[in-house]
Amino acid sequence: MSYATLAEFKSAVGITDSVDDTPLQSVLDATDALIDLYTDRKQGFGTATETRYYTATEWQYTIIDDLVSVTTLTTDDNGDGTYPTTWTAGTDYNLAPGNAALDGWPYTQIDVSVTYPRNFPRDVYRGVKVVGVFGWPAVPPAVKQAALIQAGAVWSSRTSPFGVIGSADLGGILRQNRALHPEAQVLLEAYRRREGLAR
Repeated sequence: MSYATLAEFKSAVGITDSVDDTPLQSVLDATDALIDLYTDRKQGFGTATETRYYTATEWQYTIIDDLVSVTTLTTDDNGDGTYPTTWTAGTDYNLAPGNAALDGWPYTQIDVSVTYPRNFPRDVYRGVKVVGVFGWPAVPPAVKQAALIQAGAVWSSRTSPFGVIGSADLGGILRQNRALHPEAQVLLEAYRRREGLAR
């Protein structure tokens, strides 16, 4: 599923027929990939049920990839490659930031619950195993708008020799020379993440 629908994109660029639906969808797909790369979001802004592994560097918490919900959390406490210890949400651990779901953002950290004396296996390679729904609860409106702007720029570039849009006769020349449209980049800045975690 694209961040912006085909119907939304066609409306944005003023296309009413279905002749170019296939190439238009290809532009949307390419735009999604560009946004994911720019923001460094492994799952993008959709969701996927996955199993991911983490090496905790602290006893009391571990940093994770974008997470919507946990199905199971288990740990390998002695580094033998098995995960015999099962953790219970609320009792053993809490997802953080605590208000992430209310704000429409994913969780990015798992904290040891203060009510239970349990620790993550610090520095045990892939010692934390998380099965759950990774990604974002929903595509943020700013990301959808950035996708429409960027897809529109990509679509118009088909008729822009050497990346030039407009002309001096029409009041100015704009040259496309960036990976992202400037307005799309501004919209995406708040969603950039610069570290990869699952391993």
